[in-house]
Amino acid sequence: MKHIEKLFRKNKFIFLLLAAIFIVAIIVRFAYFPRNVYFSYDQARDFYFAEDILKGDLRIIGPPSAASDKLFPGPLSLYIYAFIQFLFGKDPEIYSIFFRLYNALGIFLVYVIGTKLFNKKVGVLSASLYAFSYEQSQYTLLMSHQPLAVLSVLFMYLGLTMLLFEKKVKGLIIAALGLGLSIQFHYVYIFIITSVLALVYLLRKQIPKLTPKYILKAVFLFLACLLTYIISELRFNFRFITTLFSSSTNSMLHLNEAFYVANRFIYDSFLADYKYTIYVLILILAIFAYVIFKTKFKEKGLFLLLWFVGGILPSLISGTKGYYYSASASVSLLIFFSTIVVIAYRSHKILASILFLAILFNNYFLMVDQNPKGPNLEIVIQPGMLLPEEKKALDYIYQNANQKPFTVNALTVPLNINTTWSYIFEWYGKENYGYLPIWSVKPAEGFPGNLVYESSRSKLPDTQFVIIEPLNGIRDVDKAKFFAEESYFTRVVEEKEFGTITVQKREKI
Repeated sequence: MKHIEKLFRKNKFIFLLLAAIFIVAIIVRFAYFPRNVYFSYDQARDFYFAEDILKGDLRIIGPPSAASDKLFPGPLSLYIYAFIQFLFGKDPEIYSIFFRLYNALGIFLVYVIGTKLFNKKVGVLSASLYAFSYEQSQYTLLMSHQPLAVLSVLFMYLGLTMLLFEKKVKGLIIAALGLGLSIQFHYVYIFIITSVLALVYLLRKQIPKLTPKYILKAVFLFLACLLTYIISELRFNFRFITTLFSSSTNSMLHLNEAFYVANRFIYDSFLADYKYTIYVLILILAIFAYVIFKTKFKEKGLFLLLWFVGGILPSLISGTKGYYYSASASVSLLIFFSTIVVIAYRSHKILASILFLAILFNNYFLMVDQNPKGPNLEIVIQPGMLLPEEKKALDYIYQNANQKPFTVNALTVPLNINTTWSYIFEWYGKENYGYLPIWSVKPAEGFPGNLVYESSRSKLPDTQFVIIEPLNGIRDVDKAKFFAEESYFTRVVEEKEFGTITVQKREKI
């Protein structure tokens, strides 16, 4: 206790400054809350899984992957959701609060990494840029397993920083834990091992002597994080490894996708204009080259460059341009830029200040433009599936039902799956209005949801509603088929829009 008090007194200003930066991070991430809480199929599905865990259905695999029906992340995220649900209930806003607070904690890791690599000034500026990051603010809006890797990836690079630049062997343990947790949150971070191995090889002279004790501890922690993968592989005849490596060996490198992701890092953090991002990227790479070949920061420049490249590798190998394949990769650029600002400030104070403020303004502009609408189109398939609008849609439905039984159908993504609306009706509808609707068609089997359905149209109540989700990802032929079938039995009486969600009140023909 005395040691902590002494440490606080010695670094009081830094502690207060970090507290202020953390508050800024909280404000940025909670701007527009709760109206930008995004809730769609993936969220409803995962929260149902969490509910099942609380009922005793323990899982050794995570939620399904869009890449393949044989690839699954680890289940740790679902156990986190289950814990939140156990403490606070099923309200998606509670989960959203967790994600926003969780991501904001990254400012402390960014500060420590920046400080250990360079100095406290770099640490403070890096943490400030992270706190005010548009990219990170978007991560907080996606309630899914992928954004949880933001902190674990930072944790891994903190360990590598300690190992390579402070020669602390415990850094190996921290790095192993961070890497293991990252892969637990999303299997795609297996690809980041390539970057880590390259980093360790090129900076091998920086590595302190490692005793078997520390190596075994690191291996044990890494394997402990991957235990669910190991168990599921043994249970399912190594389908994950077979699928992952067969897809990797049968595909070429995706240079266009990797180039796009690199450009997006620049767009989100430095200059929101794709006409010029390529020039900024070239400039940054040129400065990296200068630092690596011409300055005393060779090893640190190489460290940050390979960190950046590690964030592009998943897109290069998989061909996917998703945000969540590159968690925390842009932090390497934030630290690098902060270092340049600190050095430039010594002789060009005004220029350095203008550069730093320009980056803050770029992020501010993007946040004000996009964050009120929720996650952007590159993060989610259906932008606009916002919880407040979904609740308004249910209020409209229940109020027009006048306490009478009613039926619901929906044009959804994925098609014919009522998981999203089943969750909202069971949580919000039942809690506020006391009863549930009947689903008017048989939903696709094998997906979560507990609403009763009735396939015989003649047995359905007279009061009927159709919910139309944002139509991104739905083929025209499927839209036409849905409305043709619905209009054969019912006709529209009234239509209301709630943001991007449309509700039709219908009556039998």
